[in-house]
Amino acid sequence: MKTFDELRQGLEHAWDQAVEGWRHLRDRAGAALTRFYPLRPRGQTPTREEAHARRGASWGLLAAEVLEDDDAVEVRLEAPGMQAGDFDLSVRDQTLIIQGEKRVNRQIDDGRYHVMERAYGAFQRNVPLPSPVDDSGAEASYQEGVLVVRLPRTRSARTRRITVQHR
Repeated sequence: MKTFDELRQGLEHAWDQAVEGWRHLRDRAGAALTRFYPLRPRGQTPTREEAHARRGASWGLLAAEVLEDDDAVEVRLEAPGMQAGDFDLSVRDQTLIIQGEKRVNRQIDDGRYHVMERAYGAFQRNVPLPSPVDDSGAEASYQEGVLVVRLPRTRSARTRRITVQHR
């Protein structure tokens, strides 16, 4: 049988690993955790689905990837269940601001929810950009649940290759 000190050390080790795991998750994906705010015009009664969504999750993950090449910065954001017109994009202070609203769009006639992990409502996700961009030349598309925004880098931020001459 283990001694009390061995048991305590084992529990401390397990706790340290759990804390480190949460810290790693927060550092790697903390920005993807996004708050959703239900929208409802005043005086309008919510549908059954909207009422369930309000009692469900108010936080969701909108995971992003930011890629950069010599000419542009590309942001890819996972946002399933939306339409291209649900997004409003802007750039401010070297940050891509993605605003939108994810709506409940299905009818449930029978049955009841047991798990509500999907978040619905208005959201804003701020994605820091690695270099200055010219937002006037931005292009955006939405396909298969992924929003892709391509932003040309400013002239001064573009990489210019210099050829070295042999003499």
